[in-house]
Amino acid sequence: MGLLDTVLEPLKAQIPQYGTGMVIAAVLASVVVIAVVSNVLQQLLLKNPNEPPIVFHWFPVIGSTVTYGIDPYAFFFDCRKKVRPENSLW
Repeated sequence: MGLLDTVLEPLKAQIPQYGTGMVIAAVLASVVVIAVVSNVLQQLLLKNPNEPPIVFHWFPVIGSTVTYGIDPYAFFFDCRKKVRPENSLW
Protein backbone atom coordinates (compact mmCIF):
# COMPACT_ATOMS: atom_id res chain seq x y z
CA MET A 1 0.00 0.00 0.00
CA GLY A 2 2.32 2.69 1.22
CA LEU A 3 6.07 3.08 1.11
CA LEU A 4 6.50 2.22 4.78
CA ASP A 5 4.41 -0.92 4.41
CA THR A 6 6.47 -1.97 1.39
CA VAL A 7 9.70 -1.50 3.32
CA LEU A 8 8.47 -3.22 6.49
CA GLU A 9 6.85 -6.23 4.79
CA PRO A 10 10.08 -8.29 4.53
CA LEU A 11 10.98 -7.38 8.12
CA LYS A 12 7.65 -8.60 9.48
CA ALA A 13 8.52 -12.14 8.42
CA GLN A 14 12.03 -12.05 9.91
CA ILE A 15 11.43 -10.33 13.26
CA PRO A 16 9.91 -13.42 14.98
CA GLN A 17 13.04 -15.42 14.12
CA TYR A 18 15.21 -13.18 16.29
CA GLY A 19 14.90 -12.49 20.00
CA THR A 20 13.54 -9.31 21.49
CA GLY A 21 17.01 -8.23 22.58
CA MET A 22 18.37 -8.53 19.05
CA VAL A 23 15.51 -6.48 17.63
CA ILE A 24 15.97 -3.76 20.27
CA ALA A 25 19.73 -3.69 19.62
CA ALA A 26 19.15 -3.37 15.87
CA VAL A 27 16.69 -0.51 16.35
CA LEU A 28 19.05 1.26 18.76
CA ALA A 29 21.98 0.87 16.36
CA SER A 30 19.85 2.21 13.52
CA VAL A 31 18.85 5.25 15.56
CA VAL A 32 22.50 6.00 16.41
CA VAL A 33 23.58 5.65 12.76
CA ILE A 34 20.77 7.91 11.55
CA ALA A 35 21.62 10.51 14.22
CA VAL A 36 25.32 10.52 13.28
CA VAL A 37 24.65 10.74 9.53
CA SER A 38 22.10 13.53 9.92
CA ASN A 39 24.44 15.44 12.27
CA VAL A 40 27.37 15.23 9.85
CA LEU A 41 25.22 16.24 6.88
CA GLN A 42 23.80 19.16 8.84
CA GLN A 43 27.29 20.41 9.71
CA LEU A 44 28.58 20.08 6.16
CA LEU A 45 25.58 21.24 4.15
CA LEU A 46 23.69 23.72 6.32
CA LYS A 47 26.36 26.23 7.30
CA ASN A 48 25.01 29.63 8.32
CA PRO A 49 27.46 32.45 7.53
CA ASN A 50 25.86 34.67 10.19
CA GLU A 51 26.71 32.27 13.03
CA PRO A 52 30.11 31.51 14.56
CA PRO A 53 32.00 28.52 13.15
CA ILE A 54 31.14 25.11 14.54
CA VAL A 55 33.79 22.61 15.61
CA PHE A 56 33.18 19.46 13.55
CA HIS A 57 31.96 16.53 15.61
CA TRP A 58 30.53 13.10 14.85
CA PHE A 59 28.06 12.51 17.66
CA PRO A 60 25.30 15.09 18.15
CA VAL A 61 25.05 15.13 21.95
CA ILE A 62 28.65 14.35 22.86
CA GLY A 63 30.20 16.69 20.31
CA SER A 64 33.85 17.46 20.99
CA THR A 65 33.64 16.85 24.73
CA VAL A 66 36.09 13.95 24.74
CA THR A 67 38.69 15.80 22.67
CA TYR A 68 38.30 18.88 24.83
CA GLY A 69 38.49 16.86 28.04
CA ILE A 70 41.74 15.13 27.07
CA ASP A 71 43.70 18.31 26.30
CA PRO A 72 41.77 21.60 26.40
CA TYR A 73 44.67 23.81 25.33
CA ALA A 74 45.47 21.70 22.27
CA PHE A 75 41.77 21.63 21.42
CA PHE A 76 41.49 25.44 21.50
CA PHE A 77 44.71 25.98 19.55
CA ASP A 78 43.65 23.46 16.87
CA CYS A 79 40.25 25.15 16.56
CA ARG A 80 41.90 28.54 16.29
CA LYS A 81 44.18 27.27 13.50
CA LYS A 82 41.16 26.02 11.58
CA VAL A 83 39.30 29.32 11.90
CA ARG A 84 42.22 31.74 11.57
CA PRO A 85 45.19 30.87 9.37
CA GLU A 86 48.64 31.46 10.84
CA ASN A 87 49.42 34.31 8.47
CA SER A 88 46.46 36.26 9.85
CA LEU A 89 47.09 39.51 11.74
CA TRP A 90 45.20 38.31 14.84
